[in-house]
Amino acid sequence: MCNDADDSPDASGTDFVARLTEVPADFPRSVVHGAVAGETAKVRLVEYAGRYYEEGCTPPEIVTRWDGCEDLARQIAEKALASKHGKRKEMTEVAILEQYLPRLIATGWVSEAEARWVIRRVAAILNWPRPPTAEA
Repeated sequence: MCNDADDSPDASGTDFVARLTEVPADFPRSVVHGAVAGETAKVRLVEYAGRYYEEGCTPPEIVTRWDGCEDLARQIAEKALASKHGKRKEMTEVAILEQYLPRLIATGWVSEAEARWVIRRVAAILNWPRPPTAEA
């Protein structure tokens, strides 16, 4: 599980810890499985600003992933709305969103969990029902 506490800005001046409060609680956190040889159980950690985090869970990593997913959600929302008023006007809103999920996963731009979050976010942006496939 990711540790979301830290109190210093990045070398770039970006205060990722402050920005971390913007990341919704339901945004998926990375799970990196790894093993270190030896008799004693070990955990792989990464240092950031004097604190240790599981890989993929530093404030910059989480905020950066969320920024990208939020941007994708807004782009897909525009496309979905345009298609609802255009070539897919006969389709339900859920059916339209369900078409985007496998395509987004296939791009490899985001993890499967993030892709599902993006589709849920698109539904929220458009005030459309969530497709069941985005809930898993």
